[in-house]
Amino acid sequence: MKRMQPEEIYQESFRRIRQGPNIPFSQEERYVVERIIHATADWEYRNTVRIHEQAMSRAISAIRLKAPVVTDVEMVLAGLSRGLRKQAELEAWCYVDDPDAHAMARHLKMTRSAWGIRRAAHIHGNHVIVVIANAPTALLETLQLVEEGWRPHVIIGVPVGFVMAKESKERLEQQSLIPYITNLSEKGGSAVGAAIVNALLLLGSGQAC
Repeated sequence: MKRMQPEEIYQESFRRIRQGPNIPFSQEERYVVERIIHATADWEYRNTVRIHEQAMSRAISAIRLKAPVVTDVEMVLAGLSRGLRKQAELEAWCYVDDPDAHAMARHLKMTRSAWGIRRAAHIHGNHVIVVIANAPTALLETLQLVEEGWRPHVIIGVPVGFVMAKESKERLEQQSLIPYITNLSEKGGSAVGAAIVNALLLLGSGQAC
């Protein structure tokens, strides 16, 4: 077997993705879905991803305006491209391990991930991109905060799991206040959330191919 260089592997991966079944989205939306499939090797996302009609323009504009990412898990931060983040001057924050997280979550009878999102809303206000990739409780808390008046630029909601994950994403799709990117299944996770943000960073910088 021929030894392939990293760039060759990357290019061949996307060639195969683009030769696969049709992905029924706009060009920019399709690029996001392709990045998800590349990160997961899972064709099902072409059928389950839902993208609000304003999500792409709002997300790319927010990135160009240097809106920070706030997320529910540290693994999303680990999956973001350092080079792209530096180029875009993108800050990213997660408060699940905040020194007050355990005590406050226990006091308020919520998960640390949910409290971390409430903390992020308090600290950063509306000028944020929300990325929920692991905890359905964090997405439900995000939606509760939206009902209370929080207005992030866009919500990327792709929590993973068998309990409340799909249901929380259905609630995200049903609300009409904030543009969103989600997938209507139990699948998701940090790799998916990071793949979406990396795709948006590439689109925002004109480097998507």
